[in-house]
Amino acid sequence: MNQQTGEELASTVYLGGLPDEVTADMIKHLFITFGEVKNVDLPIDQETQKNQGFAFVEYEDIDDAEAAIDNWDDGELFGKIIKVKPAKPYKPKSYFSKPVWHSEEWQQKNNEDYNWRERQRKEKLKKKEELQAQKEEEKKKKWELKNKKE
Repeated sequence: MNQQTGEELASTVYLGGLPDEVTADMIKHLFITFGEVKNVDLPIDQETQKNQGFAFVEYEDIDDAEAAIDNWDDGELFGKIIKVKPAKPYKPKSYFSKPVWHSEEWQQKNNEDYNWRERQRKEKLKKKEELQAQKEEEKKKKWELKNKKE
């Protein structure tokens, strides 16, 4: 669906929870009872070739869109309850378009945390190695003392 002006958007309704077997023609025939339908947009999944479970119906008149909402919201279609609401403007997901770790703030904070944790890990490992070397040295001295006495 292309970006629309406020008035065009007000005359467009969103249909959600659509059954798989619904087609654009079916939607047009069902919703034309409330007024002249300008356009029906029913996105199709490329893999399954079925609708994606939602659609947009654009009316010539805002009052027609309101009548469709009043009459069809929580209505039943092929055994499924569908939602019919006013369409909302498309908002590009620019805030979520990049992973969080691409932000400089996140990188700086987490690199500092990582560096601190890495330093702690290395210090702990170094102490462990020193203790091990010290124990080995003590064992060696005890062995030498024991062998000198004999």
